[in-house]
Amino acid sequence: MATEKAQRKRDLILEKAKMLFIQRGYAATSMDELVKFTGASKGSIYYHFDSKEDLFIQLLAKQNQEWMEAWHEKKAKYGSFEEKLYGIADHMVDDFQNPLTKVAEEFYINQPNDNTLLNKLLAILQGPRALYLEILEEGADQGIISPEDIEEVSVIFGSLLDGLSTTFYERSQEELRMLYRKGVSIFLQGVMTGRAED
Repeated sequence: MATEKAQRKRDLILEKAKMLFIQRGYAATSMDELVKFTGASKGSIYYHFDSKEDLFIQLLAKQNQEWMEAWHEKKAKYGSFEEKLYGIADHMVDDFQNPLTKVAEEFYINQPNDNTLLNKLLAILQGPRALYLEILEEGADQGIISPEDIEEVSVIFGSLLDGLSTTFYERSQEELRMLYRKGVSIFLQGVMTGRAED
């Protein structure tokens, strides 16, 4: 029972902290403000999270998990391997409207070179990469693309999507969606051409 209560408290802190980080940004939000805004004591916050940084990383991990769960709910509407690649790219573009995305960028930019932090952030990034690999393995199982170096191909696909995100501030959401779709088309031409040459 205590574990369920503790989990509810942790989730409440995360939800309230998310609201405050979105309002004020990461750097402008202090632990004292988090205490006041969440209604939790400083001791309660530190019971659940090692620091403000840890709280924010856990918030990013939660958002990432929700993004992946939302993809799992959506993916059934995409029939083919190719449609799934376009679909997950659209899913990523849709997430750019999430107000926590801008706060996350601020957080990344302002972090010192810290291997522990970097490893935590990389672990969060592994979730979407596993989804890309799953889709690409489906294409390989169907004989559409080569199964050779499929893990590296999934890293390339993820890097394509991640790299295109840098144009977020330069384009409207629809322009960004079209750019992502063009990127997926070019990627597909490459991996499918590579299969034809086998």
